[in-house]
Amino acid sequence: MKASVILGLIFTFYASSLLAQVKDSLTVALDEAVVTGTRIERQKNKIAASISTISRNTIDRSGELNVLPILAYQVPGFLLNDRSISGFGVGPASGGNISIRGISGTPNNRVLVLIDGQPQYMGIFAHPIADAYSASDIERVEVQRGAAAVLYGSNAMGGAINLITRKAGKEGWKGSANLGYGSYRTFMGNAHASYKQGKFHSMIAINRNSTAGFRTDAADSFKNSTGYLKMGYDFSPGLSLSGDMQLADATYYQPGPTAAPMETDKREYLRGRAALSLRNDWGNVSGALLFFHNFGEHTFQTGFSSTDQNQGITFYQNLSLLPKQILTVGIDYKRYGGKAFNETLPPPARVGLGTQFIIHETDLYLQAQQDLGEKISFNAGLRRVGNSQYGQKLLPGFGLAYRLRQNFTLKASSSKSFRSPSIVDLYLFPTSNESLRPEELWSHEAGFQTLILDSKLILELMAFMAKGSNLIQVNPMTTPSIGSNSGSFLNKGLESQIRFQTAESWQVILNYAYVDVDKNILFAPQHNLSLQADLQVNKFSIIPSIRHIGGLRNSLTESDANENYTLLNIRSMYAISPKISAYITGKNLLNTAYQLEKGFPMPGINVMSGIQVKF
Repeated sequence: MKASVILGLIFTFYASSLLAQVKDSLTVALDEAVVTGTRIERQKNKIAASISTISRNTIDRSGELNVLPILAYQVPGFLLNDRSISGFGVGPASGGNISIRGISGTPNNRVLVLIDGQPQYMGIFAHPIADAYSASDIERVEVQRGAAAVLYGSNAMGGAINLITRKAGKEGWKGSANLGYGSYRTFMGNAHASYKQGKFHSMIAINRNSTAGFRTDAADSFKNSTGYLKMGYDFSPGLSLSGDMQLADATYYQPGPTAAPMETDKREYLRGRAALSLRNDWGNVSGALLFFHNFGEHTFQTGFSSTDQNQGITFYQNLSLLPKQILTVGIDYKRYGGKAFNETLPPPARVGLGTQFIIHETDLYLQAQQDLGEKISFNAGLRRVGNSQYGQKLLPGFGLAYRLRQNFTLKASSSKSFRSPSIVDLYLFPTSNESLRPEELWSHEAGFQTLILDSKLILELMAFMAKGSNLIQVNPMTTPSIGSNSGSFLNKGLESQIRFQTAESWQVILNYAYVDVDKNILFAPQHNLSLQADLQVNKFSIIPSIRHIGGLRNSLTESDANENYTLLNIRSMYAISPKISAYITGKNLLNTAYQLEKGFPMPGINVMSGIQVKF
C-alpha cells in the first residue's frame, strides 16, 4: 500500500483516539432512520449500502445558498467542480460536475440527483442543473455512495443524492431571511415562509445570488433567481397529498480557459419542475404515487439553443407480509427528450438539430429486505428496464448488514448500475450513434460502522471497487468519428469518516477517501481529506473547514501534472438576539492557487458578511 494511503489511515485513527478522551454527552446515533436506498424509513445499521445524511441544522449553519457545496465536508470522497465565487453555469466548460468514488462524467451524468426520490436531469444531455438546488428548499439530504440502480434506475452509477424538500412542521407562521454581500460584488439573499393549520401545510421560498466574477481576462459574472412553493394536505395519519414547484432563471458568462479566454459568451437558462405526490402508510402497507415534470430553455450567445423536458410517474408499495420482511415493488415510467438548434454551425455539423427527439422508458423493480434474528439484515433486488431505444436490461443488487455487537455493524454489498444513452449521445451532432447501448458498472463494497466511547462517536470505514464497461466515448479510429461503447475503467479505494458531536455545541467531521483509478479521469482525486468543526460558546459560533486534495487529474492530456492543493475556510457567527445573527465567511484563506479543470483558475481569498433573521 502506498505511503500516502497509510498516512491517511493513521491520521484517521489517530484523530479517533484523540477524540476518545472527550467525555461530554452526545446526540449522535448510528441507528438514525433513512429512506434512501430502501424506499421506506429504516435504520442505517440495517442497510447494507453506504448512506451519508445532512440535517436541516447543518444546512442552516453552513450559510450556503446552494445545497451541493455543503456535501463536500459531509460526504467522504465527494468532489464538486465549482467554478466561481457563486454559481455553476451550464454547457461546455461550466462547473457543477459531481464525483463520488471517482465516478463522474462531462457533463455529470453518472451521479443521480433526486428530489423526494424522483430523478432530476436534463432531457437532452441527461445531467442535473446544479444552480437549481437552493438550500432554502431542502429539509434533509441523503447520499447513497455507490451504485443505486435497483431503486432509482439510470445514471446512479457513482451514487444517488436525494434532496428531501421542506414542509411546515409547526402550527402558524414561521420563516427566515438571509442577506449577504462580499468580494467581487457578490450578493446572496433568500427568504422563506411556512404556514401550517391543522391538516394543511404550505411553504414558499425565494433566492437571489449574483457576482461580478473574479477573472480579469474575460467576463465571468453570474446571476440566478429561484422560487419554490410547496403545499400539502394530510387526509389522515396514513394518507397525505402534496405538490411543489420550482423555477430557476440564470444568466452565466463562460470565460473560457486562460489560454483562449472568451470575450463574451453569455448563456441564459430557465429551469423548472413540478411534482405531485400521494403517500400512504397503513402499517403493513406503505408507499407513494409520484408525478414529476422537469423542463428547461437554454440560449447561448454562440448560437446554440434548446428546449427539453423530462416527465415521469413512480409508483411503489412496501409490503410487510412476513415477520421482519419488507417487500418493495415498484414501477417507473419516464419520458424525456427535447429539441436543439444552432444555425451558426455549417450544415455537416447540424446532425439532429431542429428535430424533436423523445425516449420512453418503463422499469419494473422488486427489492426484498429481510431481518434474520436480531443481528442479520439481508436485501436483494432486481430492476427490469424497458427502453424504447435499446430494449431491455436486467440489474441485480444484494447486500448484507451484520450487527456483530449492539454498536458495531459489518456491511457488504454488490450491485449493477447503468446509464442510458442520452439524446445527445444518440442523435445530436456528427459524433452521435443510434446503435449505442447503456453504459454498465458493477459496484462492490465492504466495511463497518461503529459507535464507540459509550456511543459518543461514529466511525465508518468502507472499501470499494467499481468496474465500468461499455462506456460511451468517441472513437477516433472510425471515419467519421462517432460514439461507441468502447470505454472501461476500474476504480478501487477506501473511504472513512469520524463524526463527533456534543449536545449541539461542539461537533467535528473528519473524512478521508483514497481512490485508485486506472485511467486519466477528471474530478477523481487520489486523496480527498477534509476536517470541519462546528464550535459554539455562548453567543459565538465558529466553523473552520480544512480540505486537502491530492493527485487530481484536471486535464485529459497525459503529460499534464496532477493538481494538489489545500483550502481553509472559516465561518463565524454572533447571535445578536435569539432570532437575529450576524456572520462573516472567509473562503480560501490560504489564497491557494489551484485549478479543478485545466485553464480555469479558482478564486483566491474571498469574504462575505451578512445577517440572518428568523421569525
